[in-house]
Amino acid sequence: MILIKNSYVVEKEGFYDILIKDNIIKKIDKKIECNNCYTIEAKNHLVVPAFCNAHTHLAMSLFRGLADDLNLMSWLNDYIFPNEAKYVNKDMVYKCSKLSMLEMIRGGTGCFMDMYFFEEEVARAAHEIGMRGVIGEGIVDFESPSCRNADEAISKTKSLKEEFESDMLKVSFAPHSTYTLSNKSLKKIADAANQSIIVQVHASETKDEVDIVLKDKGKTPIEVLRDVGLLHNNTYLAHCVEINGNDMNLIKQAGSSVVINPQSNMKLGNGIVPFVDMAKHGINILIGTDGSASNNSLDIVQELKAASLANKVLARKADVANAKEMFKIGTNSRTLFGNTGKIEEGYKADLSLISADSLNAVPMYNPYSHILYSLNSKDVDTVIINGKVIMEHNEFKGIDEDKVKYDVRNLAKDLGAIF
Repeated sequence: MILIKNSYVVEKEGFYDILIKDNIIKKIDKKIECNNCYTIEAKNHLVVPAFCNAHTHLAMSLFRGLADDLNLMSWLNDYIFPNEAKYVNKDMVYKCSKLSMLEMIRGGTGCFMDMYFFEEEVARAAHEIGMRGVIGEGIVDFESPSCRNADEAISKTKSLKEEFESDMLKVSFAPHSTYTLSNKSLKKIADAANQSIIVQVHASETKDEVDIVLKDKGKTPIEVLRDVGLLHNNTYLAHCVEINGNDMNLIKQAGSSVVINPQSNMKLGNGIVPFVDMAKHGINILIGTDGSASNNSLDIVQELKAASLANKVLARKADVANAKEMFKIGTNSRTLFGNTGKIEEGYKADLSLISADSLNAVPMYNPYSHILYSLNSKDVDTVIINGKVIMEHNEFKGIDEDKVKYDVRNLAKDLGAIF
């Protein structure tokens, strides 16, 4: 058992002890005594649910900083796709995903949703580290580093589900987009997923993408997904920068979720997601960093701040996308994993302890706004996932951080990395 002492539980707006038994929050009270517990002293620490990075490409950490200040289509077609064809393999995915997982944990993130290739290696890395996640083998109509075509990727997804699905790891179908897959392939994915399996897909990320799909298919990406049967309550739409009122209504009617990725969208010049309007429509909103090749970090706190500030500018109102609303978005993992994302008795023990002792944390009045506007990943001290201490006082437990960094640096030498 684990006992967290003297913590400030942000959601409860007060000081409490937290008792964790197995992987569950067993008790939250003002003073808990436990003789046989592993005790973590949390004086001057905020305790929050571990953050959820709901859209990323973990292994793309190898390409961090390789192609910056480019528009999406040039970034993809001139740099990313060619380098993926040359460098992406099982070993690369395993080592680079591991690096990204450690980066996420250091920033207080406890779960992720990943779309890439050789996802069995992402599963292996997540299992070794002890991280909660959703994996999705990227499906495209052309040959990918791991599959010859969409049919092979669909078949592989089914095999991944049989092998890796668990309480800690879920398997999703991951069609890349409506512009890299024909309607025929999209319908095959919809039939295989049968609305009972998580589907993650890039949708309406840029105006160019929407124009391409309108020209080729006569409909917006959201309308295409609706028509092929891929718009339902297990669908997670990444980006949604360029959507109209009808698209928004379709998403709401289907019960689909939107995963915003503000820093990647802004860095690629794609625009700003009007997620405040989506939330008003009753659409479930999550947040992701995208891959670190386009962001270039996996820091959810930075992502939440960027989303808030950008939407304040869009609305020209300071009270929209407020700190408490953003906190709920950043910890929103319940639709993916059930009883996670809250500090309540009976919920899974996925927690982050954030220090309130750094220079940028003094003084503190409102923990919600402090997390969003003052703190960052460097202030995260301890992370517990599924009742297991993964990082304590900024030190990973049983994980050789130096070896993980060494392995990725070794891979990056071929691409001309300085360090």
